[in-house]
Amino acid sequence: MIIIYAHPSREGHCGAILNEITNALKQKGVKGEVWDLYKMNFDPVLHLNEHESSEQKEISQENLKLQEKIKSEEKFIFIYPVWWNNMPAILKGFIDRVFTLNFAYKFENNKGVGLLKGQAAVFTTSGAPRLVMKWLEGDRALKLMCKDTLKFCGINAKGFSLGGASAFDEEKREEIKQLVAKGLTWLQV
Repeated sequence: MIIIYAHPSREGHCGAILNEITNALKQKGVKGEVWDLYKMNFDPVLHLNEHESSEQKEISQENLKLQEKIKSEEKFIFIYPVWWNNMPAILKGFIDRVFTLNFAYKFENNKGVGLLKGQAAVFTTSGAPRLVMKWLEGDRALKLMCKDTLKFCGINAKGFSLGGASAFDEEKREEIKQLVAKGLTWLQV
């Protein structure tokens, strides 16, 4: 299982989700490899030589290694905060640079075809109340990742979101435990 973590800190809500997940996986004897994009100093900038329409399309050795691991895996977890109703730039850049054409997807008869397999649980946090995220905003941030990105690439994904994540207290810690339990159950872990 690959856990992709996209928050500059391991404190607070996202860090608590990560800790809850890694502890639960250890208790179940499941190996999870954490890719902390900030600790990896992942470069989110898609450079001209990597751009799909560039005649010199290249994929870095680092990203080729990540692709090999992704291709051999069937369970994924994404953990990140919702900023500006979207994922952090480092995660968007990770997707741009790693989930490339002819690796994650291809086009047949002008239609996208996903080339990856498996399941992903997507855990997000937001300062906005959960009802606002779900009903007023239509869960745009989760749809962008689960449907528009992962499903497009062939990965069945489900989102699990923690709203009202401004103050970290015991009530939020309990919500996180319940959210993680739901996500891991859905992943059949």
